[in-house]
Amino acid sequence: MLDIGVAERPKAGATISGDSYLVKSNGSTDLVAVIDGLGGGTAAAEAAKKAYDAIEANADRPLATIMQAAHHACQGTRGAVVGLLRLDVEKHEATYVGVGNIGIYVVSKHVIKPLSRNGIVGYRMPTLMEHKATYDSGDTFILFSDGISMRFTEAPLMHEGLAPQPLADRIMELFGKTIDDVTVVVAKTPRIVP
Repeated sequence: MLDIGVAERPKAGATISGDSYLVKSNGSTDLVAVIDGLGGGTAAAEAAKKAYDAIEANADRPLATIMQAAHHACQGTRGAVVGLLRLDVEKHEATYVGVGNIGIYVVSKHVIKPLSRNGIVGYRMPTLMEHKATYDSGDTFILFSDGISMRFTEAPLMHEGLAPQPLADRIMELFGKTIDDVTVVVAKTPRIVP
């Protein structure tokens, strides 16, 4: 079972966030999604909600199928950018598909650098690229909207051994932009001792 930490807030002066996230387990795998509706306010939140509902309804399907479902659901809205991560804890396999500027960072002794493709879910879907990697138990995956500065990856706090919730809170506090909605999801895989 993943240890999850989440931090989120709307941009300064706003009461509605256009960001959303989903964490769902089916027992053998976990799905983590971060969604950022384009722009801000109610229209962005509407796009994020449509993507969220499609992702949740299709959570057990292949990532490319889930992304296509979100794409169809978001048509007629502002659109969104979406990152989908599936973790298979038994196989120690991570699979990622991303569209737009959702960020992902992996804390691991392995070099794991999944990338999102340029595009907009609901408007301009790119050819989807699935990134697969093997990870170690105890590795940490961080998905975040563009309201978080990538500079956090070089910060000392990444080496302080913080649990997921305090880490998510600190990333948002130190690297969250006030001019944008902010969402960061920290997922630490279970440490299995042989």
